This record gives sequence, C-alpha cells and structure tokens, in this order.
Amino acid sequence: MTGRDPETPWLPADAGQDFDPLEHAGVQPAADTPMVVTPRGGDREVGRSCYQVDTEYATYLVDCGLNQGEGDDYPDLRGLEPESVAAVFLTHAHIDHCGGLPVLEARGLLDDEAPIVATPPTIDLAKTLLEDSLRIHRRETNQAGERQRFTEADVAAIFDRFEPVGYGGGRIEAVAESVADDPLVFQLGNAAHLLGSAWLALQSGGYRVVFSGDLGGRASHLPDITPPPQADLLLLESTYGGTHSHTSFSDAQTAIYRAVERALHDHEPVLIPTFAVGRAQTLQLLFADRLHTLPGDLSDRVRLVVDGMAQDATDTYHEYVADDDYMDESITNRVNESGEETPFTPANVEFPETDADRRAVLEDADPTDGGKVPIIIAPSGMLTGGNSPRYLVEFAARFPSAKLLLTGYQSKQTTGRTIQNQVDGGADEVTVTTDAEPFGTDWPAAENVSWTTVDGEPRARTRATIPAEWVSIVDGLSGHAAQHGLLEFARSIDPETIALIHGPNYAQEKLGNHLAKNVESVKHVTRSRRLTPIAVERDADPETAALSPELFEGDHESAYDKLEDVFERLALLNEDVAAVRNDDGPSEAEIREIVRDELERAGLLER
Repeated sequence: MTGRDPETPWLPADAGQDFDPLEHAGVQPAADTPMVVTPRGGDREVGRSCYQVDTEYATYLVDCGLNQGEGDDYPDLRGLEPESVAAVFLTHAHIDHCGGLPVLEARGLLDDEAPIVATPPTIDLAKTLLEDSLRIHRRETNQAGERQRFTEADVAAIFDRFEPVGYGGGRIEAVAESVADDPLVFQLGNAAHLLGSAWLALQSGGYRVVFSGDLGGRASHLPDITPPPQADLLLLESTYGGTHSHTSFSDAQTAIYRAVERALHDHEPVLIPTFAVGRAQTLQLLFADRLHTLPGDLSDRVRLVVDGMAQDATDTYHEYVADDDYMDESITNRVNESGEETPFTPANVEFPETDADRRAVLEDADPTDGGKVPIIIAPSGMLTGGNSPRYLVEFAARFPSAKLLLTGYQSKQTTGRTIQNQVDGGADEVTVTTDAEPFGTDWPAAENVSWTTVDGEPRARTRATIPAEWVSIVDGLSGHAAQHGLLEFARSIDPETIALIHGPNYAQEKLGNHLAKNVESVKHVTRSRRLTPIAVERDADPETAALSPELFEGDHESAYDKLEDVFERLALLNEDVAAVRNDDGPSEAEIREIVRDELERAGLLER
C-alpha cells in the first residue's frame, strides 16, 4: 500500500466509491460461511449505525443512521451497487439509526421491492424524525448553497417501504418477496431503549448473529429487555461501556426535580435540551407525576414549556399507552384503571408552535420580579439543532441568572460537548459558537452575545458566553445500558465472538477487556472497523438450538400467530439457562441438550 485513507486508515489509499469491502478482504458468503457482516458506520463513534449483511442469496442492511457529531454525516456506502439492498432491518427510530434511510433511496441502492422492517412504534416515530430531518437538511443545504442529498420524494418513498412487524419474527421471504430462496430467519425482541426499540437476531444455515441495537432496561415506562437467543456472533453497542453502572434512574429523576425546584425558588429560568424521542417523554412523565407536589408559592411560578418535535413524538407514545408489548405495566395499568389516556402530558403544559409564541414565553418571564419562571424542554439534546441552542442564546442575552441541565450523552464536536468540556475543565465562563438564529429579527442587546464570522464559512454565526455555574450535568438518565447491563446481555447470548460498535474508543477498550474476562463462551472480543467484514463461520456444527425455517412457511400474518408461542417458549428457556449458569447446575452441554429436547417436543426443531 502506498498510503492510507484518513477516515478508515486500514483501507488502501485508492479505495474509491466502487471499493468492495468483501472483495478486498477476500470474504464471500458460502455454505460454510452463511453470513458476512460489514459495519458501514458506528465504528468507534456514537452515530450513523449501519451494518451490511450478506448471504449467498442477497444483501441486507441493519439500520442506516445519521451522525450528529464529528465526521461524515452518513454511513460509508461505497461499493454498494444500485438496487442491491434486498431489505433493511431498523432496530429503533433514533436519527443515528434511521437518518440515512432517505440517502439509500436517493442513491438508488434499494431494490424496487425492498422493505424496511421495524416494529409499528418504530415506524411511527421514524416518520416524525425523518420529516424533521428533511426540514433541517433542506435549511442547512440552502444556507450553504449546496445540493440536497435527499428530497421530500425520497422520504415519502421510504415511508412506503416500511413493513410493520411486532416483536417476534419470521422468514425473510415473508416480508421481502424478491429473495424467496434465502433461508434467512429474523427475530426481533424488546431492547427497552425506546418505544418500539428492538434487538435483532438473524439466522441462516444454523448460524446466528445478534445485533443489540441500543440497549436500555432503565426507563420505568418501558418493559424489560426480552431475553435474546444464543448466537455465534454478537454485535454489541458500547456507548456507556466504560461506565460500570449508572446513577439509578430514580435518583437521576430526583436530581432533575430538585434542580428545577431550586431554580423556581431562585426565580431562574431552566433549559433542558433533550432528545425529542424518548428523553422528552421521560421528562414529561417526571413533571406530570411531581410538579403538583411543589409548595403553593413555587407551583404558582412554574411555566412548563415543551417545544418542537417532542410534542409529535409524545402523541405517538400516547397511541401505545395501553399496549403492554411496548409499555410497562405501570403505564398500561394506570391507563386502564384510571382512564388517563395521556400520562406523558403534564397539566398546564404549553406547546409553542411559532417563533412568536417562543418569544412571548421569554418576554413574559420576569423571574426577578416574582413572575412566571419558564421550564423549557426543547430538542436537540446535544444543542446541535432544533430550538434548544436558540433558547440558550436567548437565555444568555435576557437573564442575569438561569440553569442549563444537560441530561444525555454529548457527542464530540457538538455544542453540548463543548459546554461539558469547558465545565469539566474548570472554566468560570462557557463560550459557544452556534448556527442558532433569534426568535425575532435579532438577539436582544447584550455584551455576552454577538454575531461572528468563522474563516471559510459563508455566513455569520452566533457567539454566546454564560457563567459555568449555570450548567448542571445530570448523570443517570441515559436510555443506554452501562457496562453491567451490557455484560448480562452478552452472557445470555453466549457468543463465541463479540464485536463492539456504536461507542467511543475508551468505552470500547474498557468494555472489551471486561467482556473477555467475564463471558465464559467468548473466544474473541474485537472493536468493529468500518468496511472490515466479519465472517460468520465455525469449524464445528453449531451447538445453539436453531429455529426451524419450516415454522415460518406461509403468509406473513399466519407466521405471526405461529410465532407467539415459539418466542414465549424461547424466552422462558433463555431465562432458565441464565438462571442455572449462576448456580451449580447442569453443564453447558447439558443445558443445550435440554433446550433441544424442549424445542423438539414442541415440534419446533428437527434433529
């Protein structure tokens, strides 16, 4: 090699748009290598998750996301041929997993009949997020004088491809008719990260791969993680892999509530930048349950404002509040017993629709004179877009004292990470430069807010400085599992190989060492590299109990009915296996034999 690609330094310098990672690696799917998995994003970063999965019969993708932080925006799609993708599996609706779908359409990479398989809530939420992403993309490209990478027509075409599948699964031919000869079987289970989120298992030729998606298990309004099946290869997220355990969810909620209570007492407006889907609903549920406990004088001051796309996402959450497949029993029981159909909407909450509405909220606030104190929940959670950076600059210009609560992960090269780094570094003041625009014709006159021009950029940006004491970083509200939860998930899968993905380098290093020491079955733990294929192969016959492909023959609807009992049995068996591992029970071989016997007796496995 004469040089290296700076983005992917393990590739040859001349790797152009036609670069084929499988050909370069000398790996192709075959009878003894029924699947090959190639990461196309999310490698050693938090964003643009995307995997290519090749079988002997077809090419599939698992997720196709957008990067909200550093690096390229979209997955590295070089080498994919036009109309080559037979289907896409979407684990959940967050933009770092679905935001690149319209780019696939715009580049013509999807087969004419390729479906996008996801749970119904994921589809509903993804539509909201993709519509918002289109608005942002159109505005940013217009401002920069650039050509759009995707259009409204591409987004509409993606919507037409969505194929709703509940937790369960089936044969790929049931949802992607163009690959009827492929024996690929898929299974979705609750990942407890977001409404409708899922882990994904793919099985072919007796070999199985599990993609964790983003794992949660922390939010009180979501069901627990569904026990996954055993597999040969696990692609595991690692966002908080360097954190042994989070602050408890309830303690984090209490910390936020106490911070808001103190701010109300001190007449300080509060801004909580938030992810519109998931985190915003958690915060609204918190305030719906607790604001009424405030003392009378503080209760009279509060003005709760929920901005932007969070309102649309909350409407979607309310469509599923009575469905215990997607909501925890605490929510479904609350709805069924009390008739409360909108538990995620606090009393007296306001939803501004225009900039005039937002400006009025701030102009009407007179905290120093004992007036209403705005508590504002606004996307985005990393202050990179949406209205949260606009509110931040307005706060800086208008108020002598305020509070900014950062409650989620802040990716590199985002405004949120800039603030966090300066606070962690002990700065007395925090300065940020942002593309935020005022709610009126200009920012209110203030010495700490100004327009500035950055070299090489065509338009002026805004610079704002706030006291570091305004900022509070609240740990423990993350929807991602920490190291302990990731370990438990990996142990239940019992894989030979674990490939870490979707996480920063330091987190992957710590998690990799931890998994290598504590997952008995594992032979290899690796940090996934972009465009570097992972062959799913093994010298011996697989020892994991395999789902019989015949189980899924027939039409799609009948497959759902057949699967309901299958996955209930599998979940119970996996729970039993996990339990006996912690005691002096049967050996691993004996456990697997028990699983096979149970499935055979149920008529779900042929010897």
